[in-house]
Amino acid sequence: MISYVASRKRLWSLVAMLVGALLVIRAIADAAYVYVPQYRFRNDFRLLYGAVVTTFHDGYSHLYDPIAQKAAVEGLGPGFYWSLFLNPPPLVWLATPFAALPISVAIILWTILLLASAALTWYLAAPGAGLAKAGLGLMWLGVVPVSFGIGVGQSVVLVAAAVATAWWLAEHDHPVWAGLALSLIVFKPQLALFVPLCLAVSGHARVFAAWLVATVFMVLISLALLGHDGVTGFREALAVASQWEITRSYAVSGLIGAGPQLYVAQAIVAVATLTAAWRWRGHGTAIPIVAGITGSLLFTPYVGFQDFAMLVLAGWLVARTHPTPWQVALLVVGFALLQLVLTVLAVPILAAEVLLLASLIYHAPDSTRLAPNAPLDAPPITRMAPNARD
Repeated sequence: MISYVASRKRLWSLVAMLVGALLVIRAIADAAYVYVPQYRFRNDFRLLYGAVVTTFHDGYSHLYDPIAQKAAVEGLGPGFYWSLFLNPPPLVWLATPFAALPISVAIILWTILLLASAALTWYLAAPGAGLAKAGLGLMWLGVVPVSFGIGVGQSVVLVAAAVATAWWLAEHDHPVWAGLALSLIVFKPQLALFVPLCLAVSGHARVFAAWLVATVFMVLISLALLGHDGVTGFREALAVASQWEITRSYAVSGLIGAGPQLYVAQAIVAVATLTAAWRWRGHGTAIPIVAGITGSLLFTPYVGFQDFAMLVLAGWLVARTHPTPWQVALLVVGFALLQLVLTVLAVPILAAEVLLLASLIYHAPDSTRLAPNAPLDAPPITRMAPNARD
């Protein structure tokens, strides 16, 4: 039965195209009727634009000052709604050139940047070719976490593009460039916090070292710009965010609460994540990255449902490693849960994440799985070259 289903590749490609097209049509309708007309309080780029304005007027020491933020955002024009800005300074650096333009123009260009990042993620990481890959691209753009994230100007796809680029470069024997690309997860680090550590544990030392050098450099510049007051403000902003119901409701902390039980859960997640990466040492970067993404989303105390877009990237990388039939089933069910995220809420998605992480630990690599140095389109039996990259 399984072989029969797997052999109908063209049929499933057509199904993916149809499902993806329907999802994209709905996403475009949502954008046209909701996100575009209401961009003054729905598009989160207004907060990033306001953060850039704050640095111009008050300096980086006031970047996380709520009073300065509120004045900058509401000063953009009537109807602009302020909310606390939480991203690290490097995202502000990226957005700084956009502040030279009117906010209405800057939002359009920012959205184009997000769409380009989503396209890059799909091009590099989505498995298959032709109709099958095109279908996955449509499904990627149309699934709720991705379409919503792009529609409201969230930086999630920037992180996804950074991770996908790092994976592609590492698989093509460019570990230093891979580490530099991975350092861009600093835009929203909680989404891929464990990815560098998982790569280190799994034997990709040069990727980790390049990431570490670039990240330390950005952190030092950020600290110098923020000063004591700015760092204090950042810590206070993160403390506030960790208590928001909207950011906790999709995280483990929203399910079990804060306190000792959360610390225990986070410790278990950390051990499981690094164990999964260690189990796949010497077998490429795909599964360690998947473990890092999954573990990060389970570990962080605050998650927006748009952040689950990272799980689509994780699913693509799993699909590239000859997954077991039940892993394939989990990926299909998981995608459906992501589309229904506003209905099913957090528990089923958290359960799917736990099952995926457990499967990475339980299913050890064998001779049918990908090896790091073989061509990406080689037959499985030829892909077991020793890991000499790092």
